Amino acid sequence: MADLKPILDSIIPRGYKELLGHDIQIEYEKLEDALAQYSRLKPEGFYIEIDDTVRSASESVKIGLIASELSHIVEDVTTPAWAILKDRILYRFSKRYRILDERNTDLTTVLRGFGRELYEVMRFAEEHGYPYYREDGLSLRELEILLMKSDS
Repeated sequence: MADLKPILDSIIPRGYKELLGHDIQIEYEKLEDALAQYSRLKPEGFYIEIDDTVRSASESVKIGLIASELSHIVEDVTTPAWAILKDRILYRFSKRYRILDERNTDLTTVLRGFGRELYEVMRFAEEHGYPYYREDGLSLRELEILLMKSDS
């Protein structure tokens, strides 16, 4: 956790102010098929796991991963409880819904000011042999186009 908590603590006030009052734990873990994932803590709060391979990554990669997970958490926090259950069911059983959900998460991350860092995550994943699937969200090319448009 050594370097993750300060990064998390710097990202929340910059782009995720609605999460300031939430308990969010973060830690490196060995993940099977992802660079990062989150889950709920009982009774309140969230837990973000970052894959061990990211330990040696640049700070911008870590920021991008954490921001992406925070975009998922914001969705959980701002969605009524009954809709969260519906969301989880659709996410699990509908590939189309999963694709739309992950693309929306990437767009949220970009709109909250972490597009460049998300781009670095995607480059890191590509360089380390993580395959890209449509249900992972925006493609590297789509993100490049978005970032070029935001520069002009």
